[in-house]
Amino acid sequence: MTSILANISAMSALQTLRAVSSGLNETQEQVSSGLRVKVASDNVAYWAISTTMRSDNKSISAASDALGVGAAKVDTAYAGTGAIIDLLTDVKATLVTAREDSVDKAQIQNQISQLSKQADSIVRSSSFSGINYLQTYAGDHINNINELDDVVVDSFTRNVDGATTINTSKVDLRKTSMLNDFGGGILQKDDLDYYMPLGGMSTSSFYHEGHEDHYFDGPITFSTTDSVQFDLLIDNSPESAGMSFHITIDKSVIDAALGTNDGEIDNVFQLRTVIQQAFTNVGANAYADVYGTQATSPTDGYNYEIRTLETSPNVGSSIYISGITSTFGPTVTERTLGLDSVPRIDHDNMITSSSMNFLWSFKVMLDATISFDLSIDNAPLQTFVIDRTAVDTALGTTDGRISSAADLKTIVDYLVPGFEGLAVSVSGNRLTFQADQAIYPGYGNKAVDFYISSFRPDPPFTLRFDLSEIDVTTSNFTIDEYIEGVEYMLSQSIDSGAMLGAIQQRIEMQAAFSQKMMDEVESGVSRLVDTDMEEASMRLQAFQTQKQLALQSLQIANSQPQNILSLFN
Repeated sequence: MTSILANISAMSALQTLRAVSSGLNETQEQVSSGLRVKVASDNVAYWAISTTMRSDNKSISAASDALGVGAAKVDTAYAGTGAIIDLLTDVKATLVTAREDSVDKAQIQNQISQLSKQADSIVRSSSFSGINYLQTYAGDHINNINELDDVVVDSFTRNVDGATTINTSKVDLRKTSMLNDFGGGILQKDDLDYYMPLGGMSTSSFYHEGHEDHYFDGPITFSTTDSVQFDLLIDNSPESAGMSFHITIDKSVIDAALGTNDGEIDNVFQLRTVIQQAFTNVGANAYADVYGTQATSPTDGYNYEIRTLETSPNVGSSIYISGITSTFGPTVTERTLGLDSVPRIDHDNMITSSSMNFLWSFKVMLDATISFDLSIDNAPLQTFVIDRTAVDTALGTTDGRISSAADLKTIVDYLVPGFEGLAVSVSGNRLTFQADQAIYPGYGNKAVDFYISSFRPDPPFTLRFDLSEIDVTTSNFTIDEYIEGVEYMLSQSIDSGAMLGAIQQRIEMQAAFSQKMMDEVESGVSRLVDTDMEEASMRLQAFQTQKQLALQSLQIANSQPQNILSLFN
C-alpha cells in the first residue's frame, strides 16, 4: 500500500540499515579490541569469570616472583653449605695428618686456624637480600628453640568457596645454621647441658640354683667323742625366711655313710657321702645336697659343692652355712671338714639384673630423648622414651634436668606404671634393674627372664667444641676426638645441604607449575572473552556488504514518493 503520510518501505529499509550498522560497529569494536567480552554488558557471566581469573593470574605472577626471591636465598645458602663441606673435608684430612708424631703440631694448628677463619668468612658472606640461612640470631641456643624458620611464598590458590590462600614453605634454619649468636650451629659445640652422659648397662644374665663350694684335702679320723656341727639355711631370701637345719657329723654318721667302723674320711669323695648322710638324718636331703656341679666337677678330688634343690616352699634359692663348731683342736688341718674355707664360688638368690652408673647431672633438651627397651618373662620387647615432658612431669620441674640416680629412678618409675614387674633400686650413683619379686617371685632356676637395654640418648653424639676451638697443640681433646667432632660437623653439613637441595628442587617444580598455571589461566580467559579474528573478519565483510545493500534499499524506498508527486503536477 502506498501512503502519502508514511513511507513504510523507507522505514523498513532504515531499520535494516540501523541493525546492520549496529552489528558492523560491534564487530569492528571486537576486531579492534580483540575482545568479544569487553565490558559486563557484553556477557555478565564471562566478564565476571575473566575479571576474577585475571586478578588471580596477577597474584600467581606475584607469588612466582616471590618464589624467585626464595630460590635465590636457598641457592645462596646451598652454595655456602657446599663450600663449608669442602672446607671441613680439608680440616679432617689435616687432623689425620696430625696423628703422626713426627709432624709439627704448630704448623698443623696454623693451617686449621686459617681454615676456621675461612669458614667464618663463608658463613657471613652467604647472604641474599639481608637473609642469611647460615648465620642466625636466635637469641638462645638452637637446641632450646622450638622454631626458627624463614618463610618462602610459593603459590596462590582459590578454593571452591572462593576463598583465596597464599601458600608458603618453611625453611628450618635450625638445620642450616652454621653459626648462631648463642651457639648450637653446625660449626659450634652443643650446650654441654645437652650432653647426656649415661653410663653403660652391665647385665648379669647367668643364673642357677644357690650353691657354694669348699676345699677338703683329708684325711681325718673321728673318735666317738668328736663331731663337727653347723647350721644350714636353705632358700632364705628377702621374701622368705628359708628352712633351717642343724647338721651334725660324728663317727656314727661317718660309719653309717661309708659302711665302716673306723670313723675315717680319706678324701673329698667320701666326705660328700658323709655330708649327704648327715642331711638325710635331719630331713635336709629333700631340699639340698652335696653333689653340685656348677662350680665343681664330679671328678674334683679336693672341692665339694653344697647346693639347694629349690624344692622348698620358700621364694629363694640359696645356701647359707653358719655356726660351725668342731671338737678338734686348732692343730688339726681339716678340723671343720673345709666348711670354713673361703668358697671359690658362692651364689645365692641369682636372678638376671642390670646395673648402670649415673655419672653426673644433665639436662634433657626440648628435642632430645632417652630410650630403652624392656622385656620381663619373655614378654614382647617394649620401648620407653624419656623426653623433656616426662622429666618435668615426673620430677615436678620445668628445666628438664636430671640431677641424680634417684631422679632417674623416679622418671623410670613414672614411665612404666602400666608395665608391671620392673623393680629399680638405687645405691649411691648406681641404679639396678630387675624383675619385681612381688610380681614375679623366684630365684635361681625359678627366676623369670629379664632384659633391659642400655639407655640410648638421642642425639647419640654431643659436639663439645667449636670448629674455631680446635687446637692440636693442647691436650683439651685427643686428635681422635677432634676428628670425630669434625666428622659430626661434616655429617650435619651434608644433611643441611641435602635439605636445601630438596627445597631447591621443590621451588623449581613450583616455579614451573606456577608458569604453567598462568599460561593455562590466560588460555582459559582467552577462550571466554577473546575475539575469534577469523570469524569476526568474515562477519565484518558480511556486515559491510549488508550495509551497502541496506543503503541501496533505502535509496529505492526514498524514490517511491516521487511517483506520487507526479500525480499532483
